[in-house]
Amino acid sequence: MTSDVTEIHSKTVGGGRKHAQMPSHTVTSIMMTIGDILSRYGSLSAEAFDRLSNMNVSNLELKKNQKLYSSSRGKSEIFLVKKGWISLCHVAKHRGHDICNVYMPGDIVGVRESFFDNHNIALLALQNCQLDKIYVDELHAVFKDYDDIKRAVVSYIMVNDNVALERLRSCTHLKAEERVAHFLLEIYARYNYKEMVDSSLFYFPITQDVVGELLGITSVHVSRCLTALEQKKLIRKSRSTIRLLEPQRLAELTGFDEDMIYSHVRFV
Repeated sequence: MTSDVTEIHSKTVGGGRKHAQMPSHTVTSIMMTIGDILSRYGSLSAEAFDRLSNMNVSNLELKKNQKLYSSSRGKSEIFLVKKGWISLCHVAKHRGHDICNVYMPGDIVGVRESFFDNHNIALLALQNCQLDKIYVDELHAVFKDYDDIKRAVVSYIMVNDNVALERLRSCTHLKAEERVAHFLLEIYARYNYKEMVDSSLFYFPITQDVVGELLGITSVHVSRCLTALEQKKLIRKSRSTIRLLEPQRLAELTGFDEDMIYSHVRFV
């Protein structure tokens, strides 16, 4: 590990595809590389794809509720999510950890943050997770050497920023029930873009506490909103899945527009 790579230590806290509709928590790991993922966000030459796919990685497993901290020296680490869901937290001096996003299999965590020095973040495993740690210096080197990789990385960052902006818009303009519906549509769109679902039923392992923190409402309010949406026959929920019964109506009620997130990376 080079001197630029952030030192990592972990702590436990508290007390391929189309598998998303499976209600079981034993989700099969998706076989993927960073080349597979970035090629969805920008056209890559065969040489660039091979260079990405053959980068050195370290395998890492996190147990549910385990946290992975960066020491804030140097650049943030980058992780590819192979299995499970994980959240990215910013370490706030007076408030502990603020969850700012959640990531599913097929996502890259920390790529945006890796371009900032001393970015103090932590990862919280929402399930048992399998990750590939990407070495920052190596990814930054190929980012500089290959223009198509640079475009794909920038597009990936833009998609994640678009997700955050759309979620912020929902939090500032919509009532709580509509915020929750908007968030469900966001998660469904993210699954859809990765071609991990083939129906309106999707795996949803995110707790109401996490949803509430992301949307600025209490977990109790999240529960009430989900119940109200179900009573209106707009969704059907179980312990670990959500089915959108009327996704078009939900989009009309919330103003959710998938093109606001993905239009710049859809290729003809």
